[in-house]
Amino acid sequence: MAKFPDVQKKAQEEIDRVIGKERLPNLHDCEKLPYIEAVVTEVLRWHPIGPMGLPHASSEDAVYGGFWIPKNSYLMPNIWWFAHDPEVYKDPMEFRPERFLEGPQGRKPEPDPRKYVFGFGRRVCAGKNLAENSLFLNFAQSLAVFNIDKPVVDGKVVEPKTEFLPGVVSHPAPFNVSIKPRSVHHEKLIRAIEQKFPWKESDAKYLKPISE
Repeated sequence: MAKFPDVQKKAQEEIDRVIGKERLPNLHDCEKLPYIEAVVTEVLRWHPIGPMGLPHASSEDAVYGGFWIPKNSYLMPNIWWFAHDPEVYKDPMEFRPERFLEGPQGRKPEPDPRKYVFGFGRRVCAGKNLAENSLFLNFAQSLAVFNIDKPVVDGKVVEPKTEFLPGVVSHPAPFNVSIKPRSVHHEKLIRAIEQKFPWKESDAKYLKPISE
């Protein structure tokens, strides 16, 4: 969001208009917040968490798309390419949530990447629904009360780096951003949530003897 302040502004405007400022969004609000849904979807497309999926093996000989696939071949889906194919997504390197919303003159949304970023068929991620719900809540609730901005160091705005660590699961490299409550009222809302759902005691005292 620090890299795309216009997106953040549109998302917060939708939350304020639909939900108001007296409570946090919840899962029942999902269908009422199409732009937030589009932001989550674009995040999954713009940089898939598993760019090459997970490796599988063919259980028998097969032919697909004219290609011979012998039994026991390693199969790795190039999720990154699926999500950045310029014949499927216009300007694929741009972060543009609007691509998943209906546009003027009957323009249809671009293909939903959630159909492949979590895997395929019987091998689809078992936690897909949990992940989608968690992402929606994280985005909606965070943007409802926080501004996520580029940091200012010595009076100069610092552009966050867009770097990712290698691996089967892709994580962003460390970066700096500024995260602040949107207002005094939003800060009170955050504090109220802490009071309603207080932090539980840490399990550190049980884990420490194990590490020793």
